Amino acid sequence: MGIQASAKININRDIKTVFDFISNLENDKLWRKEINSTSMSSKPQINVIATEDSFLSKRVPNQILHLKCIDFLTEKQVIYQTLENSPFFLKSTRQVEFISPMQTNVNYSIEFDKSIVKHGIGFTLPTFIINWVTKTDMKKYLVKLKSVIEETQA
Repeated sequence: MGIQASAKININRDIKTVFDFISNLENDKLWRKEINSTSMSSKPQINVIATEDSFLSKRVPNQILHLKCIDFLTEKQVIYQTLENSPFFLKSTRQVEFISPMQTNVNYSIEFDKSIVKHGIGFTLPTFIINWVTKTDMKKYLVKLKSVIEETQA
């Protein structure tokens, strides 16, 4: 069974700045605690491949996932998804919405196989716990994203 979660936040920056930041997965290490690093084959666009190195646990400190940009609408939406041959499914959807010239709404959604949690910690957790942790982490990530963009993009 897959895990799905989404969260929203308003960021006090123009839509282009926000979209450019969140569409580039190389910036994820600045706001998502489990990301060690990400490299991209080119700038964000359809079919670009990103290689993400994540810290899942002490047991799996360097989980490598290859993600492909499957949807890219400038200043609207970007979707990254694991390649078909990936051992685990992950899909990340990042949408932005114009609120005002200096305010942008971000909607961040993820879907992933809960089997990656078992891979990371060595045992299965109940789905409700994975859902709760995922939702809690997403809220923290978006608060961090807001802080990073508003402080560094001034």
